Amino acid sequence: MKKLSDCKEEIHSCSKCGLCQSVCPIYEITGNDCTVSRGHFIMLKGLIKGDLKISKTINKYLDLCLKCGACSKFCPSGIDVVDIISLAKAEYFKSHKTEKLKSFILNIILKGLNTFNTLKPKSEQETSEKKVIYFGGCGGINNNAVKILNSMNIEVITPNFKCCGFPFFIRGDMNSFKEYMNNFYKVLESYPDYDIVSNCATCEKTLKSYKKWGGKEVKVKNIFAYIRENNLKLELKKREKITFHKPCNLDNFEDVKWVIENTENLDYIEMKEYDKCCGVSGFTNFKEHKIMSKLFNNKHKNIIETGAKIVLTSCLACKLTLSMFSLGKYKVQDFMDFLGKNIK
Repeated sequence: MKKLSDCKEEIHSCSKCGLCQSVCPIYEITGNDCTVSRGHFIMLKGLIKGDLKISKTINKYLDLCLKCGACSKFCPSGIDVVDIISLAKAEYFKSHKTEKLKSFILNIILKGLNTFNTLKPKSEQETSEKKVIYFGGCGGINNNAVKILNSMNIEVITPNFKCCGFPFFIRGDMNSFKEYMNNFYKVLESYPDYDIVSNCATCEKTLKSYKKWGGKEVKVKNIFAYIRENNLKLELKKREKITFHKPCNLDNFEDVKWVIENTENLDYIEMKEYDKCCGVSGFTNFKEHKIMSKLFNNKHKNIIETGAKIVLTSCLACKLTLSMFSLGKYKVQDFMDFLGKNIK
């Protein structure tokens, strides 16, 4: 597993141009250079050189990073900021018992979710030539996603996977992340030649990242890609007006748009900053509640302005965060759940 010191060249390649400031949701609120990747890299360079020690102050600024990756997409040097921040978090994690306690509690919660989600749907297509493995992660098996895949004559296999490990990765708990990654490969041993499908953008991106963290390549696609490839055009029972929140980890928004445009009776209203982070990674950062409240309120305001009463997304964490701040003004649903319940 890589260490922060292995990222020395990447950190050094940051030209300090400041372009990251224009896309960072936290910098927009704080105006503090320590909250943006340029400032992070100055501190991390000091850590690597030995001029600084990992401290609560540095960790505070690392925690303020939402791990949304907006700065990486805008960076002229193409630096993967989320990976580097997570490796810096790992340095703090090693020497702080409170961080380990938080991971212990998180493990209990996720294992509880996994136990709760053990009920598996039965695929209706059991004679199809095309078979895929469904990865549900913390959200468990989505019956509506299986239903839609079946409608394309695809048989769905639903092994009992656990979490993809992403919540531990961004906290710097690399041992737990590796444990979940190894569990994934252990389950997959029984299905070596199957493609994997997920309807969670974060799970999909995490599975694809396993190779660079010591695992093997994972053949995984988002369900929207399958729908588009099979030219599946859907029709709702009645006309619905929706808006869509794009998760930070969703890399195939063009496929999502194709599904929206090819679903009859679906009126899509694009919200302002539809692709801006919902703030889920900062949700537990209670000490910075003023900053986070502004972030959540901005997203809430943008949703309200669309006039839509239904907000669709494709990430469990985004769904939970948006729902908690909806104040009863709109309903937040997973896109596949929405389609499964409303198509003819």
